[in-house]
Amino acid sequence: MEVMKVADAINSRIKRLEELCKDIDEIGEEKANAIANYDVALAIAMAKLARGVISHIEVKGGENVNLPESIPATVAKDYAKGICREERFRLENATNKYKGLLTKIEALEASLNGKQSIFRHLSHEVR
Repeated sequence: MEVMKVADAINSRIKRLEELCKDIDEIGEEKANAIANYDVALAIAMAKLARGVISHIEVKGGENVNLPESIPATVAKDYAKGICREERFRLENATNKYKGLLTKIEALEASLNGKQSIFRHLSHEVR
């Protein structure tokens, strides 16, 4: 009876691993898209800053922070990052989802390995 319970637990974990492995492609693509979107937004912001097209940054609550008329090249990227904060947020979120999924897979694999060891031990006792 105990062997059957462990076998069921193994099958359950295998099914869950299969589901997570299907998700990894989708979440990986989401992460790749977020990286690409952030890189493009950053490049556009840098170009706009260099040309003086952007004069302020909108912060939370709709408040505008005025930028200096001349932005030194050494800090232009920092300003551009502030302008692209929403794309960066989406990038970080996608990265965390991807890493979280990998962690879940690793934990489930470890649990599966443990159940398989128990199964081997119990199946030897049954013989």
